[in-house]
Amino acid sequence: MSNKIQGYGNQAPVVTGGAKTGPVERVAGDAQKVPAVQAPTGDSVTLTGAARQLQKLAEAVAAAPATDAERVASVKRAVDSGTYEVNAERVATKIIAASREFPGR
Repeated sequence: MSNKIQGYGNQAPVVTGGAKTGPVERVAGDAQKVPAVQAPTGDSVTLTGAARQLQKLAEAVAAAPATDAERVASVKRAVDSGTYEVNAERVATKIIAASREFPGR
């Protein structure tokens, strides 16, 4: 099935909406006609201690680098030189801890 699209091709664009050209001019006094809206008074927000702690933690995480560049370079040098050793017990302990943290996965 095909649908023919009308008006597509090498046609010049059509501008609609009137014939006014040139910059838009402001009429003196327009800003004075709109009443100023003020925020309601009396509203307040109180953060709990836990919310403040979460906010501080979020700021600390945002400021921390994504990786420890020196640690990455150290491991890379050890791998390149063939001296990197895997601590199987530590790896197994972390796998067990992760499986306990996320049961059913």
